Amino acid sequence: MQYLKHLMKASLLAVLLAACQGKEIVAPQPAPDPIPVDTGVAVPPGVADGDPVTKTIGADGGTIATTDARISINIPAGALTSETVFTIQPITNTNNAGLGKAFRITPHLALSKPATITFHYEQEDLSNTFAEALGIAYQDNAGKWKAIGGIQLNKEMKSVSVKTTHFSDWSFFEAISLEPADAYIDPGASQQLAVKAYLNAGAKDILAPLTEEGTESYITSGKNDLLPTFIDKWELAGDGQLTANGSHATYKAPAILPAVNPVIVSVKIKLKDGALGILLSRIFVMPEGIAIRIDGGEWNLLGAASGTSSNGVNRVGAMLEDGSLPSCNITWMGAATGRRSWSDKTYFTLQVWNNQIYQSGYQINEASFPSPGSLQVIGVDPAGGYMIGKFHMDRASSQKPVGDKVIYKEHVIDGVFRVKRLI
Repeated sequence: MQYLKHLMKASLLAVLLAACQGKEIVAPQPAPDPIPVDTGVAVPPGVADGDPVTKTIGADGGTIATTDARISINIPAGALTSETVFTIQPITNTNNAGLGKAFRITPHLALSKPATITFHYEQEDLSNTFAEALGIAYQDNAGKWKAIGGIQLNKEMKSVSVKTTHFSDWSFFEAISLEPADAYIDPGASQQLAVKAYLNAGAKDILAPLTEEGTESYITSGKNDLLPTFIDKWELAGDGQLTANGSHATYKAPAILPAVNPVIVSVKIKLKDGALGILLSRIFVMPEGIAIRIDGGEWNLLGAASGTSSNGVNRVGAMLEDGSLPSCNITWMGAATGRRSWSDKTYFTLQVWNNQIYQSGYQINEASFPSPGSLQVIGVDPAGGYMIGKFHMDRASSQKPVGDKVIYKEHVIDGVFRVKRLI
C-alpha cells in the first residue's frame, strides 16, 4: 500500500526551487576526409548527455552497446590489429532531423573491415514518420551531418543498421515527417499540416539517399516541403473537416469536443515500386485544461488549470471552473519533456465526489504496483507559456468508501493536458 499512499500526498501545485547544472562539453572526434565547405550546413557539436560506456576490443572483434541498447557497434574479426579501448558517449543531438540523443564514438581510427552501427527504435520514434524513412548519419569534421546510404531495416527487431570504417558523432534520424505529430487546438479552430523532408531526392525515389549503398547525402538545414508527386492521399478519421493541397492540408475542428479525441489525420506517401508509407498526426480538440476519459467513456474537461516546472519537479493540476471537485494532479520528476513510465517519481491522482480517488497504481493482495502505460510531455514553454502532454494508464485504481468498507476497482484512463505554466 505504500506506493498508493505516496501518490495521495501530492499537492496540486507545489514548487521546489534549486540551481540548475550545466553539461560538460566533450570535444568531438573528427571524421576522416574533409568535406567541401560550400555544401552541407555546419552546426555545433553535441555536449555530454549521459554516462559513457567503455569496452576493450581486439583483433577477434566484438560488440559494444549502450546499457539501454539504443546503439550498438559490432566490430568484425580482422578489423583491428591490436586491443583498442572504445567509448560510446551519449551527447545532445544537433542533427536537425535527429531523434533522441546522438552518440560520440571514440577513438577516431580507420578500420581494416567495416563495422556495423545499429540503432534500435521504439514506437515513439515513429510518432510522425514511418520505419522506411529512418536513417543514420554522422557529423563530419566540418560540423555537417551526412546520411549514409545502404540502410538495413529490420522491422521485427525494430532496428536500422549501416556499415562504416570510421567513427565520429552518430545520430539516428527521420528523413520524412508529418508536422505537427501532435497538436492541441480549441474547438472551432484550424490546424495547418505539412509533409516535410530533410534530404534532397530524385523524382523517382524519395528514399534514394538512404537506400543506395555507397552514397552519402547532406541533411539540409531546414525542413523542405515534400514534392506533391510523392503524396498519394490525405485522410481524416474523426469529426471536423480536412482540406488538402499537395504536401499541405488544413484541419478545421468541430465547435464542440469530438466524441473521438484525438482526431487522426493521415497521409500516404508514394515509395519506390508502388509501396506506401503512412504518416499520422494526432489533433486533440480541447480548450485549456486537463481532459480525462475513464474506461473509454466521454471526455471530461477540468478547465481551471495551471502548471509549474522548476528544479526537476514538474506538476500540472486542474479542477472544475467553479473551483469544485473533481480535481486532478500529475507530477513527474526529472526532465521536463519526454516519455516516462508511471512510478513513485511520475504519478497521477484524480479526486472526485464522494471521496472517490483514482490513482496511477494497482494492488495485488497487499502489494502495490505502478500502472502500465506512460506520461508523454510534448512541450514545456517558459513561464507564461503552455505545458502540453498526454497520458495513458492500464490498471489504474479507484478507491471509494461505502459504509465501513472501501470499494476497490481497476480502470483504463486516458488524458491530455494543455495548461498555462506559472513558474
